[in-house]
Amino acid sequence: MKKLILFTAVVLASSMTLYAQKTDQEIIEFAQTASTKQLLKKNTDLLMDGRYRMSIVVADKLIESSPGNSNFLYRKGYALSQQSINYEEAINLLEKVKDNTTLKYNASSDKETQAPIDALYHLASCYHHQGDIEEAKKYYQLYIDKAPKKAALRGFSELALMQCKKTEVATDKSSSVQIRNIGESINTEAPEYSPAVSLDGSALYFTSRRLWEDSSNAEYIDPRTDTYLEDIYVSYKDFDGAWETPIRLENSQPNQNEATISVSSDERKLYTYNDLTGNGDIYYSDFQNGRFNDLQKFDMEGVNTDSWEPHISVTPDGNTIYFVSDRKEGMGGRDIYRITKLPDGSWSEPYNLGAPINSAYDEDAPFIAVDNKTLYFASNNENSIGGFDIFVSVCDDMGVWSAPINMGTPINSTGDDLYYTTTSDGRFAYITSFRADGKGEKDIYEIEDNYFGRKNSALLKGLITVVGGESLPEDVNITVKCLNCGETNIRTVYPRTSNNTYMSNLDKCREYEMVYAYNDGETVFHTDKIKTKCDDEYEEIYKPVLLRLEDWTIIPALDYELAGTITDTDSGEPLEGVLIEILDKDGNVVEKMMTDKDGNYSSDILKGKEYGDNPELSLRVSKNGYVTYENPLNTNDLGNESTVLKNIGLNKLDLGKDIGNMLAVNTIYFDLDKWNIRDSEKPKLDKIVKVMNENPTLEIELGAHTDCRASKAYNQSLSNKRAKSSAEYIKSRISKPARVKYKGYGETKLVNNCECEGKQESSCSEEQHQLNRRTEFKITKL
Repeated sequence: MKKLILFTAVVLASSMTLYAQKTDQEIIEFAQTASTKQLLKKNTDLLMDGRYRMSIVVADKLIESSPGNSNFLYRKGYALSQQSINYEEAINLLEKVKDNTTLKYNASSDKETQAPIDALYHLASCYHHQGDIEEAKKYYQLYIDKAPKKAALRGFSELALMQCKKTEVATDKSSSVQIRNIGESINTEAPEYSPAVSLDGSALYFTSRRLWEDSSNAEYIDPRTDTYLEDIYVSYKDFDGAWETPIRLENSQPNQNEATISVSSDERKLYTYNDLTGNGDIYYSDFQNGRFNDLQKFDMEGVNTDSWEPHISVTPDGNTIYFVSDRKEGMGGRDIYRITKLPDGSWSEPYNLGAPINSAYDEDAPFIAVDNKTLYFASNNENSIGGFDIFVSVCDDMGVWSAPINMGTPINSTGDDLYYTTTSDGRFAYITSFRADGKGEKDIYEIEDNYFGRKNSALLKGLITVVGGESLPEDVNITVKCLNCGETNIRTVYPRTSNNTYMSNLDKCREYEMVYAYNDGETVFHTDKIKTKCDDEYEEIYKPVLLRLEDWTIIPALDYELAGTITDTDSGEPLEGVLIEILDKDGNVVEKMMTDKDGNYSSDILKGKEYGDNPELSLRVSKNGYVTYENPLNTNDLGNESTVLKNIGLNKLDLGKDIGNMLAVNTIYFDLDKWNIRDSEKPKLDKIVKVMNENPTLEIELGAHTDCRASKAYNQSLSNKRAKSSAEYIKSRISKPARVKYKGYGETKLVNNCECEGKQESSCSEEQHQLNRRTEFKITKL
């Protein structure tokens, strides 16, 4: 069956004709003066090479010379249909030639004015991708009716017609499944595809053909796609669940293709596709010394051959490998194969999964879930609704695969949908697709799934936190051994270097021993035991530990207590009767208490929290006549001591005191020669607003000061305007605005000897001048 290369590199990077802008310019210049015969040959060559964008440039010149020529219109329409970016324009052109096709099409003749019968197939395909199923069916059938029995596209057309009919009965899971474009933080106008998500969903590895930040890959263009070569990127989720700006991996080369396939559960091994050898093979890169190493060819016997091997998926325990190959002994096109680790540590021969997984069509992009028995894969078989669709199958205890289920809409579309990868619980998944809401030619989509979520499986999640924030040595590992599995069942996992977390899938109703070691497993520093539940639900077991590296000791879990003393900042005396309020992340008060006669307080609200947790709580401390203190408790507060000590000094509100000093609001910055409040400075003034609203009788004078530079008159005028602007901002946000007076002092109240006399320049440093450019908020009435 014809090899349809969809989402991977087409040609060898080492032999690829990489060209700069001048090559395009040469074709453009050629098209201006070439004869029709020369243009026709050039257009044919470009189409045969897959250089569709430049073929359109030549086709436009042909159409210009003969606007109604169906041969010329077809050539442009065909090129557009192959680019997957403008089906609408392709349809417009192919519609013009559909009634003027011939079975005797002569592609090399400049006298040919008709289009080939293939135009009907490509018109149907465009309608199919657009989701216009009725029009697609009409033209697929018309092509079948008119084309010779042995026509190259007959089989594809018959398959596509079956797929169109499947759309009528496709399962719609939109009530339990949501799919959305992952957004511009990852997707660009360039193609992005082949995602591989970490089990916990915090890291996403993917392939992109974008321009590098420094444009150093600008000269390396794939002539078949007119895009930059493939590179591997990774993006991490921030604390709010948003994807951060992607980082290109260090082993990406500007003049070679590197494409993601999958990532190991500990993110220590990245599997990639590369076409430097064979007909395209599987490669890998190990994470060592803080980076991914250069790509190495995957050398397991029986996997890479002279055939095409574009994909691989390794089970989280590392004992089973699924890969794709189009080797001639397969069932048809690309098939999914499996190899397993034998009891003696060797690997089995590759085994074709056979029916019902493989078919006479193409199967690709397998992904095995953490339960080691749920297989997601892509197929363009007769049960697809268009191109490749995502299917799911489950292997029973006897090793028999269930009939694959098309995951339905909205996961699948009438275009190609591939590279399904999911988190450990199956709730979030990612695929590659080309859709109307896309940013570029291919995009990555996120799926939130309440339908296909994991059941009857367990996952061990661990965290090794190092005392003092030191880096965890890369050779630390955890061996997980099943004690009641009936046979040797041992796996070794490594913590992720980015955050020291690790994961391993577990069987239900089993007992395991965990052995923590370093020095390549030779030195054991901790052991533990865990059990999984004997039910059919998804289960997660979380095992955090605190490691002291100086003696390789695991510190027991701590029972945290929040405590402290509240004092007067000026006198240092403890304050009795201070109100302590603990607020949740939404600002609701969840606990309140008063300090005793010694200014002390304590709370057990952190009980049950573990080292490294984010409490998502805030502390608010208030007393009449003092500035209220409010600050969040964060992950760093849950350290090596059981008592989270929060000693706090409160600033007393007294006449003549500067509230700005208390709140570290000493300078309000303005643009040069301006006095309107910058957005960046508003949070500073908001602190003053808060104090004024908490103390409704408080009155202040806002004074704006400058340094000595510039004339006295200028400084006086500018400081007046800035003082007024700042005061008006505060007044508009408090009760009884008359409580705020303001005055510009210019350079009349310097706090040091940085004076400027006439034309004489001050010898003061910029830092010394800065002390004079200040804003004061002095209390004038309590």
